[in-house]
Amino acid sequence: MLRDNPMLKKMIETGEQRVGKLATQLLSNEMLMGALQKTVSAALEAKGRVERNVQNVLSTMHIPTAGDVQRLQGKIDELERVFEGLSAKIAELQKREAPLPSAQPPPN
Repeated sequence: MLRDNPMLKKMIETGEQRVGKLATQLLSNEMLMGALQKTVSAALEAKGRVERNVQNVLSTMHIPTAGDVQRLQGKIDELERVFEGLSAKIAELQKREAPLPSAQPPPN
């Protein structure tokens, strides 16, 4: 196999060492790190603006966003729980009010 070749192993080790040194130098460069932080910050701000603009466009077009759908799903779940509770109470009341069978036969 090629990786078993001593010359190739040495070249890989040397390359890894050089990449490691270069990465250390780049990470210790304050100007580079400052520029990188500004770039990341600007990208996050741009992403936020895009998301807000998309929400505004969807709202203008009367298209619900994922957040709108999630809020509606929560309300539907809550209404289902209330409905189940009311159904159980109605069933209980119906059982209480059901006429008890009497010992007398019904009149003719």
